[in-house]
Amino acid sequence: MQQVVAQIPWGQNIVLLDKVNDDNTRRWYAEKTLKNGWTRNVLAHQIESDLYTRQVIANKVSNFENRLPSPQSELAVQTMKDPYIFDFIPFREDMVERDIENALIKAIPHNSGVRIAQ
Repeated sequence: MQQVVAQIPWGQNIVLLDKVNDDNTRRWYAEKTLKNGWTRNVLAHQIESDLYTRQVIANKVSNFENRLPSPQSELAVQTMKDPYIFDFIPFREDMVERDIENALIKAIPHNSGVRIAQ
């Protein structure tokens, strides 16, 4: 079986070499790139947003497996692995939840066809 880096485009390999120093981390990003079909830009964004740390290294403590039946506990655990990233919103220290909601609504293009219930 070919190594993962031989199965992804050269541009993605360049991004991995430029942005990731650790071999294990680089291999993880390469595998995710192959599995998810990430473009060069998507890969770069995932590296810059530190997806590896958030999904692999971060200590996520939960009692989902003990408290929920199997299908729901798996869904809850997977949800914890995929946090929402709102780096397109200019955050301030004094922001409250309503401010974040309003910023998200403003970020939706008016011609997107998405309707927001207020």
